[in-house]
Amino acid sequence: MTDRVGRAELLWVASGQMLTLLLGIATLKVLTYLLGPQDYGRFALGLTIAGTLNLFVYGPMSHAVARYFHLCTDQGKPDELNRLVAYLLRASALAIFALGAVVVLLTIACADASWGVLVAVALVYGIASGTLSILLADMNTRRQRRAYALLQSADALMRLAGAVLLSLAMGMTGAAAMAGFLLGSLAALVIARFSLKAGWPAGGDVKGLFDPGAVGRGFGKYALSISLFALPAIFSSYGDRWIIQQALTETHVGIYVALAQIANAPANLVLAVFSQTLNPVIFQRAGNTSSDAAMRGSRRLLYRALLLLGALLAVVTGVSYVFGEWIVMTMTSPEFAPYAGLLWLLVLAAAIFQVGQALASEAFLYNQPFLLFLPKLVHAVIFLGLSLWLVASRQLEAIVIAAVAAAAVYLPLVMATNARAAKARGLTSAPAAGLCS
Repeated sequence: MTDRVGRAELLWVASGQMLTLLLGIATLKVLTYLLGPQDYGRFALGLTIAGTLNLFVYGPMSHAVARYFHLCTDQGKPDELNRLVAYLLRASALAIFALGAVVVLLTIACADASWGVLVAVALVYGIASGTLSILLADMNTRRQRRAYALLQSADALMRLAGAVLLSLAMGMTGAAAMAGFLLGSLAALVIARFSLKAGWPAGGDVKGLFDPGAVGRGFGKYALSISLFALPAIFSSYGDRWIIQQALTETHVGIYVALAQIANAPANLVLAVFSQTLNPVIFQRAGNTSSDAAMRGSRRLLYRALLLLGALLAVVTGVSYVFGEWIVMTMTSPEFAPYAGLLWLLVLAAAIFQVGQALASEAFLYNQPFLLFLPKLVHAVIFLGLSLWLVASRQLEAIVIAAVAAAAVYLPLVMATNARAAKARGLTSAPAAGLCS
């Protein structure tokens, strides 16, 4: 029965991720055709604003929800977690609205009204998509795979539909496409609110949630430690786009982002299936981390899955090397084709980095995500340093070289960090020793 349930969960996760990937490819194809490289570049810069909110606010909350669900369930405090998440979502939205109003006014004063509109829409989209990500994290942790897959796919479909409709109605601009993304995510939230009530965070009295020993203390500390990752991550994830925008043009931004989206899509798909299927299981097995035997079992399962992850990403990299030009021509418009030779290197960088991201799950098992701060900081410094040094002479190729070099350093740093953490915990046996048992 357990194996049958596990296969069904894997099927739903893989199906949902595959459909989301296909919709993402369709979005890329349609928007690069409608907007062209320059306005697609501006749209991509707008997405960095929403992405920044995810890095600092909603991403850390999602990680904390995934980790604390089983801990709170074991302690008989699931209602406390539910009320805490509802409170944090409200407080975060109000804070972003207040700070966002100031940012929009400054943008209008320093740039122009069109940039102000883009920033405003991107901030609201960040709130909507971030709230949805919290709900998805809760559903995935509860192993509600079918609802998760359907809602995730519906969000991608409605964002595509919204971007197309508003681009046609309001003009082929980055702000119109961003407004379409916002419309799609709001529609997904409406579906979640009225169709998936069991998974919607319910409000209530928040008194005592942050007292010593309460859920809020541990949850907040855990989430804040992950928020620190946003400091290097914001540079390594979005710094390249702003470097290109300043050193080159918005057209170069559009070309680079389109290639990066194609390159990251398969690696992100494989990692998403990996993490969404495996992480709830290894967190459940580890429990409150008091049992060394449970911790060893979780680590062994993680490293077994990593063998498959690495093999799949190696195949993806080889395919992109052989068929790179055809892939770029198929997924974008003709203006992007001259840069197709850079695709396989971006795929290689994404593959190496995502293996490191998968390995990072081990630090979360120990409830010590801050252990990963140094590897992420080094990754960001190498990436930005090489990009700034080479961009004037090698243009887009400089960013690609920097991505490969930074990922090649990041992976062994994560491995070394995990090894030190395991040794400190007393888990001296190498996880590889049990991979074939």
